[in-house]
Amino acid sequence: MTLRHPAVLLFAFALAVSAAMLAPTGRAPAGAPEPPLEAAPPPEANAQAKDQNQKLPTLFELLERGGPVMYPIYLCSFLMVAFAIERAVSLRRSKILPPGFILGLRSLVGVRPLDRGKILTYCQAHPSPIARIFQAAVRRLHRPLPEIEKTIEDAGAREVRTLRRNCRVLSAVAYIAPLLGLLGTVNGMILCFSQVSTGEALGRAERLAEGIYQALVTTAAGLTVAIPAAALYLMFMAKIEKLVSEMDDLSLEFVESVSDEAGG
Repeated sequence: MTLRHPAVLLFAFALAVSAAMLAPTGRAPAGAPEPPLEAAPPPEANAQAKDQNQKLPTLFELLERGGPVMYPIYLCSFLMVAFAIERAVSLRRSKILPPGFILGLRSLVGVRPLDRGKILTYCQAHPSPIARIFQAAVRRLHRPLPEIEKTIEDAGAREVRTLRRNCRVLSAVAYIAPLLGLLGTVNGMILCFSQVSTGEALGRAERLAEGIYQALVTTAAGLTVAIPAAALYLMFMAKIEKLVSEMDDLSLEFVESVSDEAGG
């Protein structure tokens, strides 16, 4: 049987027509109901979606919501940074205990008889806390040994007070900054409850959020300033104690070196 047979040709034509009718065309068949069109979202919904997609507030915008209590906290942060830099520069070991000065003084003290004028001139040429202590002791070399020791002790106490003086600012900042943050928290809570009591916050959550925002921002800012200030204070005080211990050892060594030159 060949394809030219009429029955075969008719059967092939019927299959082609059926395949063309069953193929998807993307159109709805005639008489079928059209699918409902989606309604466009209202402008309010677009605005809300846009607000939700906005990025979080920046640091400066966040700090602005802390209210007037933030200004003394700013001052505390400025003082903390300024005095931390000053203490870091002033408490360098090379400035408190110059290594070249110690070696030169040992060579002068080892010469007999002691030349007090030369030692005083050498101490004045190297201004430092340890030099001022030795300078006070050399001026008392003609006195009894207990009096020389008392002079060194008094001079050392004065120098220690000088070293600790500016550290008190860091201690004060570490103490005051959390209290300022607590004050801002109380102010924010007062703002919230005052709006609730007057009915201004009914149906307006953003009014309550403003007071809570202020309370949380001031608390966080106060702690952010106080914690580094307390850490810096403890660090500098530990460094001062270490330097004082070294100055005590050098003072004891100096007293033992000049004990034979002390007066009766």
